[in-house]
Amino acid sequence: MFNYKLTIEYNGQDFFGSQIQEGLRTVQGELEKVLKELLNEDIKTVFSGRTDKGVHAIGQVVNFKTTNDFSHDFSKTLLMINSQLPEDLVVTKIESAAENFNSRFDAKSREYLYKLFIRRQRPVLRTDSLAWFKEDLNFELMQEHCKTFLGKKDFSLYAKEDTLDIDQDLEFRKTTICEVYEAELIKESKICYKFRIKADRFLRNMVRRMVGELVHIGKGNIAAENSSKFTVPALGLTLMKVEY
Repeated sequence: MFNYKLTIEYNGQDFFGSQIQEGLRTVQGELEKVLKELLNEDIKTVFSGRTDKGVHAIGQVVNFKTTNDFSHDFSKTLLMINSQLPEDLVVTKIESAAENFNSRFDAKSREYLYKLFIRRQRPVLRTDSLAWFKEDLNFELMQEHCKTFLGKKDFSLYAKEDTLDIDQDLEFRKTTICEVYEAELIKESKICYKFRIKADRFLRNMVRRMVGELVHIGKGNIAAENSSKFTVPALGLTLMKVEY
């Protein structure tokens, strides 16, 4: 068997998340359908982590095993795969991986970016990849609050109640402890802030609720237990990269 590692990019607006779900259009479902047809065998892909409905990815990592050896011409294989994929999904890189490589369990960190558009008038450009906030937000207060996310701690307050982890694997569900390596708010302009966060793992909805709390703080409010439950829209969130 040959094990291959893919880096994929997708616009999550019209997907019901990355994880395959019967009867629904998902990133995994579209990718496996194309791989199965091209390789003429059933293919089971493993994603570095699950992204929810509406969430995008630039550096999602996937691996799969096959009896087909196409390592002699990755360029041709890449073209063949992308020619069959829908317009909102593309493979940007393909490479050989060790036989025991697992894109999910071998990941050391994952990095997300959330884009905030702050203006009373609604945006009309790139509306599928940013979230709109009508009220002014205090950048300095939000930036300072980012420091509270750093470190290894229990983030269960930021987790969606019906499930603990984006990955939804038993190995991950045993704990709500995550280690956040980096968390910062970047002021791209007066009307555009970007929240960047890097951690070993993420609980489901964790990033969106962190941003929700930042918005709450930015409006001049005080952080409290209930402020960790404010959830911002999924469309502003993008998985940027996964490190191994």
